Amino acid sequence: MKDEIKHIRVILSPYFLQHIPNFRYFINKLALIFRIIEMRVYFIIVLLITINGLINGQTVKSFKTSDGETLYFTSLGTGPKVVLIPGGPGAGVSSLQMWADSLSQDFECILFDQRGTGLSSQAKLDSTTINIQRATKDLDDLRKFLGEEKLILCGISWGGQLSLAYASYFPDNTRKIVPVCTWGPDTSYNKVIKETILMRRYQNERDSLDHWENQPDNDFSKAKRSLFIRIPYFYDHDKGYKLLPKMIASREYYEEMSSLMFMDIRKNYNLTSYLRNYKNQCIVIRGRQDIVPAEAMYQLKEVVPQTKIYTIERCGHFPHYEQPHEFFRLLRKALQE
Repeated sequence: MKDEIKHIRVILSPYFLQHIPNFRYFINKLALIFRIIEMRVYFIIVLLITINGLINGQTVKSFKTSDGETLYFTSLGTGPKVVLIPGGPGAGVSSLQMWADSLSQDFECILFDQRGTGLSSQAKLDSTTINIQRATKDLDDLRKFLGEEKLILCGISWGGQLSLAYASYFPDNTRKIVPVCTWGPDTSYNKVIKETILMRRYQNERDSLDHWENQPDNDFSKAKRSLFIRIPYFYDHDKGYKLLPKMIASREYYEEMSSLMFMDIRKNYNLTSYLRNYKNQCIVIRGRQDIVPAEAMYQLKEVVPQTKIYTIERCGHFPHYEQPHEFFRLLRKALQE
């Protein structure tokens, strides 16, 4: 056997994903540790457990991209296929597991590990492989593997941006996009977003963030920074204080992918001219108090006139946490239209 194994292929059974808390998160973190310490050894972990009678049959599959990378996705449920895209950029798909659980009775939910994240984190990462155009090509390679003529895409925040980008570059291959709490077709409102975040962070929260940013790096101080960075994303800060610690503790986040994609977004995210060619459905779901201003969605509607906008009251950037009942009602409605 060779001293080095070049690929990690993790086939997670439905049993482990469903019954062992954070099992996917644990495996992803394990793989990430090996990348961080620059060890080229990857484990081949094959867990083939067939459990008769498992509800919804969750499975992990891989496909080859047009540039030869192996990327992964998890399939859950039955019905029309819907590709779910997490935010970040750099967030793992486990953040959308509750979406898939909610929709799986009516849809086959495709939780796509984007290049550089999750089970796809072994891919080569540089500016030539992590950029908006390559990410849309990966989605189209996924479409071909799934055997779909057109994709239904649903993503939150950055995931919504990527949905818009795919509809821009592959309008004929897109059936419907459902962006959730997303940006507009360009970055013109970025300054407003930053100012909104600063304004919604109360003085005691600013003081706390300043304090924790001046503490030595460790897991506890990083968690505290994340809490006070993200608390303005909630309309109800009390809910944020209850929900964010669990969100932060369980989240998957891939910093290298994130920094590379943000670099490309700053340079190249302007979809206006391409997005005008998209003629199919676009249904936006947003919180009334989202950090992204409503004007960005009306800017999108100017470019894509058929856009519908559903607004959730008393809700910020994470509607599935802050107003879950109304969010999942609207999400199901949007996907069934």
